[in-house]
Amino acid sequence: MSNKLIIGMMSGTSADGIDAALVRFDSVSSLEVIATAFTPFSNALRAQINETALSKVIESCEESDLHESLAHDYATAAKNLAHKAGIDLADVNAIANHGQTVRHEPNANPGYSLQLGNPQTIADLCGTLTIGQFRQADLKAGGQGAPLMPAFHSTVFGGEDRYLLNIGGIANITHLGETVIGFDSGPGNTLLDQWIYKTKGKAYDKNGEWAASGTVIPELLERLIADPYFGAGFPKSTGPDFFNLAWLGDVQSYQPQDVQATLLALTVLSIAGEIKQLGNLPGEIYVCGGGAHNTLMMNNLKEALPSHVIHTTDSLGIPADWVEAVGFAWLGYCRLNSIDSNLPSVTGARASVVLGEVSFPTES
Repeated sequence: MSNKLIIGMMSGTSADGIDAALVRFDSVSSLEVIATAFTPFSNALRAQINETALSKVIESCEESDLHESLAHDYATAAKNLAHKAGIDLADVNAIANHGQTVRHEPNANPGYSLQLGNPQTIADLCGTLTIGQFRQADLKAGGQGAPLMPAFHSTVFGGEDRYLLNIGGIANITHLGETVIGFDSGPGNTLLDQWIYKTKGKAYDKNGEWAASGTVIPELLERLIADPYFGAGFPKSTGPDFFNLAWLGDVQSYQPQDVQATLLALTVLSIAGEIKQLGNLPGEIYVCGGGAHNTLMMNNLKEALPSHVIHTTDSLGIPADWVEAVGFAWLGYCRLNSIDSNLPSVTGARASVVLGEVSFPTES
């Protein structure tokens, strides 16, 4: 099944909107990004997503009205991308959508993870085969169900002795070597975004400018980095239902810009700590996700990891903003071709499995 056109979509734990990428595949390791588009969430929708994640009430996707309403947003994003690319959705072989994570409980018995945005509704609205629920097969095989990108990193970016660092809402690290290692290091932008939105009504801290105006609070940073998640062995994964403002605790006695500076320091310290805990395995670091645009964060990472050269994934051929959307298109390609796309060395699953559940458009 060569020459496949697939739309990959990703909305991350920062809940800022939908990244969509139209990708042409010649093979599992040969692809071309045709077009990309970002569809922002409204402030009201973003607040509803965060409230759902914080509540920890729902235990299945169907318990949330967002499962259906978000599907309409994803369908609109797919249609807009197709229009931008000048193609008909009928020419797209599949839509591969990660969905919006609101709970991630891989260590429950049984483990589960909730991604909202009903794939069947997307398939019906777009008239296109839609693949979703990518985490479930890995969870059923005893894995964490995350992170899912390391197999994509290994196949498409190739090579050995290099790191792929995604700083989205949650930060995750992949090391490509003799054995591929990958895990969530902890918060990336999620705490930073939630705090600046709560205190200033802004979606994010552009270039880390607000954090740069503050001073790191040593006792707060020490308390936060003491959480057992940091430094725990892998496989491990997490989400915004754990790392959120409730986890932060009472910080009202501090200046808000100092809290922001401390949260940025936490992201940098936790990422650097995990890489050092890996024994500073060799390799240059390629950064993707929103954090790649945070000037202060990137500069601080370079100071914290002086033995590693740090780039963005642009130098590997896929712009930092679109790596995960392209990655889900790749997972969709694997599903269409029945190719195993998890990595047991990353997730802890008992075996390699095919990821993704297929929904066909309902015939009228």
